[in-house]
Amino acid sequence: MYYFIRFFVRMALKIYCSRILVNDKSPLKSKGPLILASNHPNSFLDAIIIASCFREPVHFLALGEMTDKFLFRPVMDAFHIIPVYRLKDKNENQDLNEKSFSICVDVLLKNGIVLIFSEGISENKWQLRPIKKITARITMVAMNQESLRSKLQIQPIGINYNSFDQPGKTVLIQFAEPILIKDRLTGNTEAEKIQSLNILLREYFNDMVLQTEKLPEKAQFLVSNRSPVHSCKIKDLQDKLNEESNQTYFSKLEKPGYMVSPSQTFSRSLIMVLLLAVPGIIGWISHVFLYYPLKIFIGRKTGGSAYHDSAMFTILFFTYPVYWIFCNILGFIFFKNVWIQVLLICMPAFALITIYWKISIQKIQNYFILTSGERTLLKGYFS
Repeated sequence: MYYFIRFFVRMALKIYCSRILVNDKSPLKSKGPLILASNHPNSFLDAIIIASCFREPVHFLALGEMTDKFLFRPVMDAFHIIPVYRLKDKNENQDLNEKSFSICVDVLLKNGIVLIFSEGISENKWQLRPIKKITARITMVAMNQESLRSKLQIQPIGINYNSFDQPGKTVLIQFAEPILIKDRLTGNTEAEKIQSLNILLREYFNDMVLQTEKLPEKAQFLVSNRSPVHSCKIKDLQDKLNEESNQTYFSKLEKPGYMVSPSQTFSRSLIMVLLLAVPGIIGWISHVFLYYPLKIFIGRKTGGSAYHDSAMFTILFFTYPVYWIFCNILGFIFFKNVWIQVLLICMPAFALITIYWKISIQKIQNYFILTSGERTLLKGYFS
């Protein structure tokens, strides 16, 4: 079931995340026992993207208060979700967490992969939050198993987005060198070992996560326009983010800041807009009655929280097949023209084209929003 679902998740992500750039694809072939330690900027979508990239199945921890409320046990089992609970909410949650930790160890003993979000909580920000103890605690529990002591590794992962509320987003996934626990764990007491591991993870995350408190528009621009050739150089992006410059032109751009670049010139972007206009409009019209009502509904329910993007993707993932089948049934009943029926069958392809069409339109829009002098200043950010 996991592989079956993952196949369709990967197809859906090609539309929802038009570019997923990975600095090193060799870790994607990794086998366990392996703990994936990641930052957590975009709720459940972080797990979906990371797990979909790996060849082997990935089990991951999720907030138990949310999974118990919104997910049935068969769904959790199908997605390999392991619930973990806030200790500050209820004292009895400690027992539930011990059970979840035990499940994680069982997965590792079977040479499996466990994904843990080391920040604990998720916020839609380009900032690294304090590292919680959960990664280190599960590691310590696992290291009590003799068969894991010599081979258990932690793979640090940094995930960076250009947008937390739009489809067609760019995602940069950064892998560091894996940590062999037996060689890097220091300290005499368990508390000291946990602290040392948290400090180590923080150092890794600092090199993999784009961070800013006051310049989110600039961060969006940098990720949006990152070339696949340079996707591995997050430190370069951070250096550009930290450069002192006039920031007003970044806030002028249509979000998330796609821009005409040396590799995607104005003329090329304009040609793309014109070539994709007809299929792009068809794709927009055929999906407008699904996407925008859902966007309004989910926006009201999530209230601008970190769950908006992941809820949007998840609900679209489950409702889109029903919508597609419904449109095709109506097309078969009311339209006898074979070309209309073919267009309806190809709706997912038109959705993908619409995404690229809208990105090309935004590049043209942002080109005219800026003055020629501002466009010249931005050229240095594309190298």
